[in-house]
Amino acid sequence: MSLNELQEIISKKAFPLEWPGNFIANKWQACKGSTKTSSNNPNSGQKLIDISISKEVIQTALQASHQSQNRISSIPLQERIEILKRFRQTVADYENLVESVLRLEAGKPQWEAQEDIKNALTYIDWIVENHETFFQNLLSPATCGHNKADFKLIPLGTTIGYLPFSTPLSSFVNFFSATVLAGCPLTIFTSSHAILSSMVFGKIVESIHAPDNILNIVFGNYNSFRIALSDPEVAAVIYTGSVEHCDSIRKESGARKGRQHILQSGGKNAVIVHSSADMELAINCVTYGALKSAGQRCTSTSRVFVYRDLLDEFNKKLVETFSKIKIGRTDLDGDDQPFMGPLYSKKAVEKFLRFQTMANRESDKTLLWGKALENSDGGHFVRPGIHLLSNFDNNNAYQFNILFSPEVAIYPYEVLEDAIEKINTTDSAFAVSFVGEPSILEDRRGLFLAPNLMVNSPTVELETTLPLAGRLQSGHNRFHGPAICLYLCYPQALLDKNTSENSLSAWPWPKF
Repeated sequence: MSLNELQEIISKKAFPLEWPGNFIANKWQACKGSTKTSSNNPNSGQKLIDISISKEVIQTALQASHQSQNRISSIPLQERIEILKRFRQTVADYENLVESVLRLEAGKPQWEAQEDIKNALTYIDWIVENHETFFQNLLSPATCGHNKADFKLIPLGTTIGYLPFSTPLSSFVNFFSATVLAGCPLTIFTSSHAILSSMVFGKIVESIHAPDNILNIVFGNYNSFRIALSDPEVAAVIYTGSVEHCDSIRKESGARKGRQHILQSGGKNAVIVHSSADMELAINCVTYGALKSAGQRCTSTSRVFVYRDLLDEFNKKLVETFSKIKIGRTDLDGDDQPFMGPLYSKKAVEKFLRFQTMANRESDKTLLWGKALENSDGGHFVRPGIHLLSNFDNNNAYQFNILFSPEVAIYPYEVLEDAIEKINTTDSAFAVSFVGEPSILEDRRGLFLAPNLMVNSPTVELETTLPLAGRLQSGHNRFHGPAICLYLCYPQALLDKNTSENSLSAWPWPKF
């Protein structure tokens, strides 16, 4: 099945699609595993594709990656850059196909799918344009010493990544570009809600005739990814998802031969609405941050700290804005497109509703009751919730847990430092947005634990990815974006005899 044929099938909505198999060594290999799973359209519950999973195919993919390590690492950098160029061009050529899949399977509204594609292309463009200085920047810490040495980055080897449902395109571009840059073979394991997206990405890589095993894709779910963690030859692990899964990966994976973990989570991201804030901008930042991807991102806004004198006006306008937001199917064409699509599953809706009950119990006032929206299509749609709380308490279930849904808790504050202190109580602070006069932050940046401070913009990144992962449980102070290439290599120094020639000649050698 070619990309053109796949595009025609998807445009006709001829589901479920026939699954071509797992993508290994630039070929689609069938699997006869007894464990089966499927990906469904969150807008309607319609089955998109069925797949089979087996432990044997996981081992086959990893073994193929291990055996190709030396060959892939020996590909000259310029040839690797050409691979990224061809990938970027093919994504652009099949932009309509990629958009359709994001709207179908990830439940992204048209505006968000188009934004994701544009940002992914810009991301690759930046890497291509800056690759010559990129490795110099990565090696800067090693070269700042007084030794005159020839430094080189040596690829670690087989890297595994888990593709999440909420950001399939941006995560794939992030993982694939970093491993291609580093010269490491990549095996991707998919969320069961990102199977169709991954199939399209695999077809794109197949079409550009990339070297065998530079990318393998094993379709399945998180359990398949966990099985791969037990392979001692896996050199690096990339994962974006829940704090619980990140902790489990660290525990199960352990320190296997110096294995690198690039793990990111989040969810308790806050917006501070300062007394100097522009009210319209503040409403826009909170709305975008809380409702993009239906609140299902590690960077989604879930807390808002509002200067007390602005509280009544802010609450009124936020409720009005949330109430007017169009929520609906993202997989239909037409001019009347929604701003927010569905949650990823029925389970996600049930969790959202449970926490609405907790929120109502813990809050001073429910400003907007989050509820499931009735529909005859079988989709997983909810109306967002807004709750006002005067008592900040991380021991309460609603306030402590990462909800991963379109829900906002609002807290009044009078002293900025008090709001910052409350924000810092969470280990999962990934991004904090400050809406107000930028100079207010100049002497306060060091007070924040969150590594990414967004000034007059939403917590959810407007581009493909934020520069830094979170601190503590949220990311263990890792770099993010293209810089994760650093964790897929190790610097090696080559010092020749000229470095110490004078010292050697000055030694009191015995005379023979």
